[in-house]
Amino acid sequence: MDVEQYLRDPVSRRRFFALSGVGVTGGSAVFLTACGGKGEPETGGGGQSEVTKAKSPEETDIHILNTALDLEHMAVAAYTGGAELLKGDALAAGKTFLEHEQEHAQGLATAIKDLGGRPNKAMRGYDFPTLRNQEDVLNFAVDLENTAIAAYLDALPKLSMPELRATAAAIITNEAEHVAVLLGALGMDQVPDAFVAGKG
Repeated sequence: MDVEQYLRDPVSRRRFFALSGVGVTGGSAVFLTACGGKGEPETGGGGQSEVTKAKSPEETDIHILNTALDLEHMAVAAYTGGAELLKGDALAAGKTFLEHEQEHAQGLATAIKDLGGRPNKAMRGYDFPTLRNQEDVLNFAVDLENTAIAAYLDALPKLSMPELRATAAAIITNEAEHVAVLLGALGMDQVPDAFVAGKG
């Protein structure tokens, strides 16, 4: 599939968010058909997510954090796989962002364990589009980062503990920094909007 079509496929977007259990509104460019979510979408009657029916705040937090961890595993895979098509400053930024995503994943996994949960593991493979050059990688990374931002913004008020909300907010800030650098590498406006909203 052509990368531009893949990044903007609404069917892929709906399937991704159903599998991840994260609800994000909006209709702009997104990309993925795979995530670390297991099995069927976790929805109950009327489309209400099971996360809202959890027995305790800790269980809700674990579910939300594991969904975020799935996104971080995916980002690690994307930056690892795309590195071979990057060069110069873009390659240096990609390596830095990979380290950031690994740190995010480690922090989330630790928080999940502290809550008594089991962190999700990375999938063996992700159904990414074919990336042919540096521009494809950068565009894909922008959409990936924006999707993560939207998902974290959706999850933020659902977390029960202030320290977890602070961690999520810090990650959102870092992902927004990534987007600005990636847009600059593409020759685009690095701060196009007054508010960080991501794209869902």
